Amino acid sequence: MNRKPYLIAVTGLAVLSIQALASPNGLAFPQPNHHSNPVIAQNSEEQTRIRVNQKASPAVVYINTGKSSGSGFIVSSDGLIITNAHVLQDAPATVTVVLEDGKRLPANVIGFAKNGVDLAAIKIRNQKNLPTLSLAKSAQVGQSVYAIGSPFSYDNQNNFTAGVLSNLDEQDGIIKHDARINPGNSGGPLLNSQAQVIGVNTAIQLDRNGSNSGISIAILVNKIQPFLTAIRQGNISRLRR
Repeated sequence: MNRKPYLIAVTGLAVLSIQALASPNGLAFPQPNHHSNPVIAQNSEEQTRIRVNQKASPAVVYINTGKSSGSGFIVSSDGLIITNAHVLQDAPATVTVVLEDGKRLPANVIGFAKNGVDLAAIKIRNQKNLPTLSLAKSAQVGQSVYAIGSPFSYDNQNNFTAGVLSNLDEQDGIIKHDARINPGNSGGPLLNSQAQVIGVNTAIQLDRNGSNSGISIAILVNKIQPFLTAIRQGNISRLRR
């Protein structure tokens, strides 16, 4: 079967109807303005959205490389973060991470997944007791999904959208869904209703006119766990390949 390539590891470049979601770093950094107003949920679906966002958002970060920006999520309390490899395209050895509360911290680039998988890891320096996200064991077509990330700039840090998982390719490790994502969402988590990670948001599929088709693409969780194991074993690339 002639498969269309889904993952493009080039920042800001649209290729064969797929656009990677790192964002060029051209905007200033305003102070965060996080409001926490009491909300009365009207139905169970709304309650779920609010609960997922409140549980997951503290572990989602904004990543600034100096040349581009993207998103990531913390998977260990000492600051290990998973993101897309293309977010760190041409990045220096140290990048800046911004937590949900606005705190800015340096993070070291740890390495990249092998075999062309668009995943990378960074680690915040000298931290402990950070909020984390856990990985789901599986995903299913038809389930509700939730995306958190920083589209376009830091001004939109931890933007939350919801949708449905519409297509699943377990062999290639690809999810398609309709939760809205944009450049800058790269590396952010795709979550289930338990606020567990089922994927890493990576790209948007473009229509024939080069516009966002509404189809979002994420790397399936079955590619994330092996990468975490490889990190622990030191079996990762120090340079992106």
